[in-house]
Amino acid sequence: MRRVAQPPEPASLSSARTLAEREEAAAFYASWDGAAKYDKYRAYKSPDVRAGLEAAFGGKCAYCESYYGATQPVAIEHFRPKGEVVVDGKRVPPGYYWLASVWTNLLPSCTDCNSPRKQDLPTGSATAGKANAFPLSPENTRARSPGEEAKEARLLLHPYLDHPEKHLDFVWGTGSVDDGWVRPGRSPSGRASTKGRVTIEVCALQRRGLVAARRARLLELVAHLESVVEAHDNVARHPDDPALLDQYERRLADVARLVDDHAPYSAMARQVVAAYHDRLFGP
Repeated sequence: MRRVAQPPEPASLSSARTLAEREEAAAFYASWDGAAKYDKYRAYKSPDVRAGLEAAFGGKCAYCESYYGATQPVAIEHFRPKGEVVVDGKRVPPGYYWLASVWTNLLPSCTDCNSPRKQDLPTGSATAGKANAFPLSPENTRARSPGEEAKEARLLLHPYLDHPEKHLDFVWGTGSVDDGWVRPGRSPSGRASTKGRVTIEVCALQRRGLVAARRARLLELVAHLESVVEAHDNVARHPDDPALLDQYERRLADVARLVDDHAPYSAMARQVVAAYHDRLFGP
């Protein structure tokens, strides 16, 4: 996950049709029987919502930064679930129905992060995926009506509201199968991030296929970085050689492509590049 600047809200989310849908859902829950679900949400599926999310996230999942376009359509994920919330394994309605078409509550997601599926995790095979999870600490801060969510102590990272790079730490350079793992980031005092830990667990960010994809990306990135270091040293020895300078700049451009906002696993790539800073530019 990387931090993303909140994109402009699509026009459809302030249309008369969307406002009418919100009013209808609010009226439904105003006389709610405690069991039935409002199931006429359409506004969040509008084409400009999908287009706006894909432009902002570059066709990547908001949680794991994988490209989903090659194999699957985007799932428009409700950060706070619209129909029910899973608490201690139990489905608790009515969820956050008033946020069903609110722009900041909509994120693009891949199937593996968004849907409960059997996954190979470091702790063994288990069903994982966000779905209707939205953990809080403590649970008694859970919003029950519009506006109360502002007081919640959420445990899930949001790409607009948090700095994920402070909460997630990617393993690399060990030369082992651990490369590509992600673990909770640590504060300067050494305290592990709770938001990082919970987001890793809820979205199954340690699933085997995803770790393997990150590891492959690491191998490519480190090879490029080593070639940049070599080119940098060549330029330092022969500063008047234009061919060497051109080679150095071309190799830097290759690395820039791998850390671009729209590149897969760019948050991990930036952590690795930062570690190379002194070798490239001096302490």
